[in-house]
Amino acid sequence: MKKPIIMAAFLLLAGAAVAQDRPQRSADEIAKTQTDRLTTVLELSPEQAAKVQALHLKNANEAEARRAQVKAERETKRAEMKAKREKHEAEMKAILTAEQYAKWEAMRAQRKEQMERRDDHRKEGMEKREQMKQGQKR
Repeated sequence: MKKPIIMAAFLLLAGAAVAQDRPQRSADEIAKTQTDRLTTVLELSPEQAAKVQALHLKNANEAEARRAQVKAERETKRAEMKAKREKHEAEMKAILTAEQYAKWEAMRAQRKEQMERRDDHRKEGMEKREQMKQGQKR
């Protein structure tokens, strides 16, 4: 039971990774591809194909607009967080002595390094587990 679920999740992740490497298709291209496929499979009449094309184009445009909105929101949030972090650092610098501030920065750098090592270790473990799974399937 677990193998099909794991396999499906893996295929979704692999598909997402591949999709990131492809250039983004326009809404027109997406709608045309979907409509052409359905026209062939469902044997749509020209009138039906035109209506399906319009529907697919509307949906593709809405999805494109949503992606642009999400990207803008993400960039705004990132800028806000950066401003907050810089403000916090400036306030800490005003409160602490030069020696204390240097020690605080060193502590932060050490904590960041530990987190990066932990992330690297997790990634290595995930890669090893994936390699083991691939070896078992063969």
